Amino acid sequence: MPSPHRSRPRLRRAIVAAATVGLIAIPSVPAVASDSFGATGTSAVIAQTESTLTAENVDLFEGDAVALSWTTDAPHAKNWVGVYPESVAPGSTASTQWAYTPAESGTVSFAGLHAGVWEIYLLAQDGYDVLSGPVTVTITGDPDRPQPGDPDAAVEIDPIVTNNDTDEVIAREAFDSEGADGWSVSFDESMAETGSDDYRGWQFTTREEWTGEVDEMRKRFGRAHDTIVVADAQQFDDQPFDSTLTGAPVSVEGLGAVRLTFDSHYRGAVGQAGTVEVSFDGGEPTEILRLDSESVADGYDARQMNYAQDVTVDVPAGAENAVFNWNLSGDAGARYWAIDSVTVHEALTAPTGDATRAWVMSDIQGHPQDLQHALTDYAELLPGADGMLMVGDIVNSGSDAEWNEIYDVMDATADIRPRQTIASMGNHERYAAGGFDANRDRFLDFAQRDRVWDEYVIEGPSGDLPVIVLGQEFAGPTDVAMSDAQVEFLEERLAHWTALDKQVAVMTHFPLGDTVSASWIPGYHGHHQMNDRLTSILGNYPNAIVFSGHTHYPAELGDWAVQRRTADGHADGFWAVNTVAMHVEWDARGENTAGISEIVTRDINQGLTLEAYGDRVVVKAYDFAGDSWLRDVVIPNPLVASATVEGIVAGTPEIVSTHHLGIKPGANLTVEEGEWTEGAEFSYQWLADGEPIEGATTDRFHLTGAWKGHEITVRVTGTVEGLAPATTESESIRID
Repeated sequence: MPSPHRSRPRLRRAIVAAATVGLIAIPSVPAVASDSFGATGTSAVIAQTESTLTAENVDLFEGDAVALSWTTDAPHAKNWVGVYPESVAPGSTASTQWAYTPAESGTVSFAGLHAGVWEIYLLAQDGYDVLSGPVTVTITGDPDRPQPGDPDAAVEIDPIVTNNDTDEVIAREAFDSEGADGWSVSFDESMAETGSDDYRGWQFTTREEWTGEVDEMRKRFGRAHDTIVVADAQQFDDQPFDSTLTGAPVSVEGLGAVRLTFDSHYRGAVGQAGTVEVSFDGGEPTEILRLDSESVADGYDARQMNYAQDVTVDVPAGAENAVFNWNLSGDAGARYWAIDSVTVHEALTAPTGDATRAWVMSDIQGHPQDLQHALTDYAELLPGADGMLMVGDIVNSGSDAEWNEIYDVMDATADIRPRQTIASMGNHERYAAGGFDANRDRFLDFAQRDRVWDEYVIEGPSGDLPVIVLGQEFAGPTDVAMSDAQVEFLEERLAHWTALDKQVAVMTHFPLGDTVSASWIPGYHGHHQMNDRLTSILGNYPNAIVFSGHTHYPAELGDWAVQRRTADGHADGFWAVNTVAMHVEWDARGENTAGISEIVTRDINQGLTLEAYGDRVVVKAYDFAGDSWLRDVVIPNPLVASATVEGIVAGTPEIVSTHHLGIKPGANLTVEEGEWTEGAEFSYQWLADGEPIEGATTDRFHLTGAWKGHEITVRVTGTVEGLAPATTESESIRID
């Protein structure tokens, strides 16, 4: 999680202080705080100060310490010096290193800075007002020392190919600028001559085009990939809106159920409704999803923004094709609905066998008591776990004292914890005094390894689940600076495990851009030096699941777990899951991404459980403070076949009479079920004029004179273990 120490704009730091009094120890926050993201400058309070910051030597070699001296006529206990990469303004991102400078004058030094140009500032009162600087220092690289890699290096990997035999996908439609084959758009005739041509009914566009003139939370649709489909009543006109998007037919022959999934970004209003319907073989449509004022909060519903809709639909016996349609309707003042990546899957049956298990957590950050509480709960919720995944920000700054608190918890829970602890490094592991190298080494002592990146294997009854850990190797130039060797390791191990048909968990504290909650904010795209390169690599592996922390955003948000697609990767991209937090919760506020603010909402203690079954991974979010499950996501393994819900082959029932005179009053009627899947067991319901006859629920029916003049039918339901049941009805017979 971003630190209250130099890691976010001052507004965010101020809220931390106000919201977490008594919870964590943080530096004091300036009385005057700017609302601007990354603003610097000199406040009225210090405008008349005379301060200096000088470097002993501005041209150094890698491995040399940067020695500085300062003077100020405005001393303060929380004045500080911050080191930033060239052209990075204080407050716009975390400082690479920092130290307090409380006296009127003194010296300070920074070791472990990598090669490059650095700008160093003397800053006021734990804020970002500049007292002096920047001092520019150039560090020349040592060719014998490891260096950060090339974020622009070409990504060359063999394409991963899956098909219905293993990914259970029947149809997927990602759209293009011309629309999609077999898809159509209609709208109410009252819209034909009015409003904007660009938004008359559902339109094929891009996220960039759609948000070009107005944002109002549209840019939060981080799942959007290339062409999307948008029904935007607000940008059409201030009048009633009613438009339907109809998909191409999808084959469902022989299936008992299908799953419809699609990326969805829905913002509602009073009188507005978004619906999805399905029809089989040209029959009457059935509504399977409704978003309206009864099911969605008008104005803003966090669950429906940047969400993945997932609806399971039973397939009628004998059905061959399904057609889905999306409709948005509303009065003047209606908002919008955008969708993307529509996919129809075979529905999976319930998992079988015992799972391979792990506990997943992050962002403990000075709350060791919450960690101990959670570990005790984990032992009851998911016993038998083989791994404990700690996805960064285990401590608040990285000091020895903080690590000792964590060691105390680990000792107290030694008898209930999993066999192995798998830790990744976050930003809070590197804020203590001593520089990056010293802080990293304290983390590595805890992780019990000699580098920040590595590989582990979680073992269990459903087979092995590999875990790849990524992390920051260098002090800069970004929060997660990596060597080419680390990236190449990721590529090689993903390819290795994919060849073995394994799903792979990837741990990295910072999220990649446009993955989980908050990462639609542009600033999150820059934490990983290799953001684009890593995203491109992972995009080719639909079996990869990235677990990231840092944001502290709620599990209840629509983008808690996402599929991130890329231009040149697999059609389904990779999965990313937000590991929530055991500290405090953050959330975004603001209509527009430009100028968005992030605030602390409450104190929380939450984490995840992971259950791997070989053909899928199930991730669940749990609230340890509230003792309740929050939500879950099932992530199928697209590399192995899974058991799916098949349909029964249903026969055609026929009514027959046991009476020698045939079907007459006084006769006993029975039913011949027809040809069904072998092993089918039947239940029955006799009907008169389409209405069930009370008590007539066996395969025989005594036809009395009371039924003269009525139409009699029988409805037969067949069930076979492991298959979806099917119901068919006989032709009617009229009793004369």
